[in-house]
Amino acid sequence: MDGETEGVNEAPAAVFLPSNEGWTLISDNRFADMIADLWIKQTGDDLSVGMFCEERHDNGTGTIHGGMICTLADISLGKMIRLRRNRDQPPDAPGIASATIQLDVNFCGRVGRGDFVYSKAIIKSMSRSLTFAQGELCVCDRTVAIMQGVYKVIDSRRGV
Repeated sequence: MDGETEGVNEAPAAVFLPSNEGWTLISDNRFADMIADLWIKQTGDDLSVGMFCEERHDNGTGTIHGGMICTLADISLGKMIRLRRNRDQPPDAPGIASATIQLDVNFCGRVGRGDFVYSKAIIKSMSRSLTFAQGELCVCDRTVAIMQGVYKVIDSRRGV
């Protein structure tokens, strides 16, 4: 096919709208609000966190900065752990909080400007004071990072 007619009959790419797919925009007026608009999707005991990569997340090459990927990994695993740690708590009980004590992120794909990157996370094990979690960050069905972390339950009144 010659270059003039190539793609003439192709439909434009569909725009991904998270709200049409069960995602909710979240705001907790904390660190995450300063860096990105985060979306959350909960299905039973599964929780995903996602974001659109914007120009402010760019590392200068049209690709999201690795530090932003690490931040999304930490937020995603942390929110999953908070959900699991608090699912059997009475509604009036103070929430159980955890702090990151180890986070490993392996980069295995490109995330470009405009991409919606989201997490898939699982809890591997929990003890009274530690939670081990892992997962991946994806764009569409493509894995772009693999993550794992260890989180310690803290007394949020004392910060330890």
